[in-house]
Amino acid sequence: MARSPRQKQPTPRSKRPNKRGEVVQVRYSREVAERICDRMSKGDVWFKICNTDGMPAYATLYQWLRKYPDFAEAYAQAKEVAGELRADQALMVAEACTPATVTADRLKVSTLQWMASKHAPARFGSRGAKADPEEVVITIKPRQFERAVRADGTIYVRDVTPGEGDRD
Repeated sequence: MARSPRQKQPTPRSKRPNKRGEVVQVRYSREVAERICDRMSKGDVWFKICNTDGMPAYATLYQWLRKYPDFAEAYAQAKEVAGELRADQALMVAEACTPATVTADRLKVSTLQWMASKHAPARFGSRGAKADPEEVVITIKPRQFERAVRADGTIYVRDVTPGEGDRD
């Protein structure tokens, strides 16, 4: 049966029902925000935290980050701590690596390094976060070559570019 355009479309639930089939709505509070940040700093991922033990739905976290600046700051700090944790975990995996586990451990280490770079880009990012970017100077020095003949009669090419002291 088709609905008319004027009828309100039902919206999908963003929260999964719990074991009893109930959908529990979680309101923002400082306690819930602290629990989220605590679990994130211990390395838990939001996908596994959401909708469990009085935690909000997946999308709610991102709404709260936009709506509550103090929560956004605490969340960012928790992510940095998680980045440090991931870097430490990568070191532990690398140290425990054996010739039999090197392939699997390489994947674990690279994944942990990637996560650390995403959680704490200023510290572990490939580019690093610098307050003032350094000036890049590119120097191009032309070179000259000439054809020469060795004593045995073979021909070769030699560099005849003047040295730094020979310039005018």
